[in-house]
Amino acid sequence: MLALRKPSFWLMILGASASSMMGYGVFFWLPSFFARSFQLSLTETGWLFGGVLFVAGSLGIFLGGVMGDWMGKRKRSAFATVPAVAFLLCAPLYWAGVMSPSATMAVALLFIPTALGLAWLGPVLSAFQHLVPPHMRTSASSVFLLINNLLGIGGGVYVLGRLSTALQPTFGDGSLRISILIGASLYLVAAFFMFWAARYLARDWEGEGETVPVPEAEPPTEAEPS
Repeated sequence: MLALRKPSFWLMILGASASSMMGYGVFFWLPSFFARSFQLSLTETGWLFGGVLFVAGSLGIFLGGVMGDWMGKRKRSAFATVPAVAFLLCAPLYWAGVMSPSATMAVALLFIPTALGLAWLGPVLSAFQHLVPPHMRTSASSVFLLINNLLGIGGGVYVLGRLSTALQPTFGDGSLRISILIGASLYLVAAFFMFWAARYLARDWEGEGETVPVPEAEPPTEAEPS
């Protein structure tokens, strides 16, 4: 497959997978975190974080796509740098949210990284469609989804859970908080891979160079004499 020889293809997969490990993991464990840390019921935390995930996630996906399209018209590397910057902001905001003294403050602070953590979907999926010729796009997308889901769904939930269990003798009910704090560092790993991919993205782009040519307006023609 042509994409296998393109560095940006693999680097973006690694970046997206690192973020998905934290994303899937934290979405699964946050209700338990709220129950343990703030003594809320699972039903209350489900409604609470479900609303945050729906609103913030939808907003993040939409704005990430808009930003990727707008900046990508000028520079192809933006399809990787937009997610990279979002990931850089995710980690400290997750740390702040998880360390909040109240459930209300935690939800307010977690709203922003929840949006930023999903802003990669539009730019990255769009970039994947342009790293291979049209007849190979289905295969390239399949490879990406397979790796992303195996690492994200298969790894993220398990790793955060096992880490929390390992930390429980030391931190008790706070072990899940520490596990999420450590897991949020994966966003820094994801940002690293995305910035690295940005160096190759314009070169690997199929059919076009670094920038998109903007057609110039044709000068008006003089009317022919009657």
